[in-house]
Amino acid sequence: MESDKVVVLFIPVRKGMIEKMKTFYGDILRFTIDGSEFFMNNIEAIRGQLQYSKVKIDPAKNPLFQFNIVSDFPEYCISLRQQGVHFDFVAMTPGGYMAKIFDACDNSILIGCDSFETSSDIGISSWNEYRRY
Repeated sequence: MESDKVVVLFIPVRKGMIEKMKTFYGDILRFTIDGSEFFMNNIEAIRGQLQYSKVKIDPAKNPLFQFNIVSDFPEYCISLRQQGVHFDFVAMTPGGYMAKIFDACDNSILIGCDSFETSSDIGISSWNEYRRY
């Protein structure tokens, strides 16, 4: 069903951190950046708005949003880690994979993957952040 509605996620940015946040969401997560907005995997109806805020969100309790990838979750996590992304946890559950990461302003984000399919034999089970449920 087509909709004329747009969902905007406001992403708090600390003073002086806008360029680091653009780099994180654009270059690391590979979302499309347009000014202070980003589009998740080019879905026009959902966008993030980087916005200066003095409000401190508790990253342990309040992930800002979740996005899902289709497959190759271990490879994706390894590529994020190689780019300096900090993980709170990486979990294998009966329903798939889940991870919580932090952006450049320590906002937390969840990443999900329903598939256990992977194109290589590399793993993440040796990571300290790894959990299996």
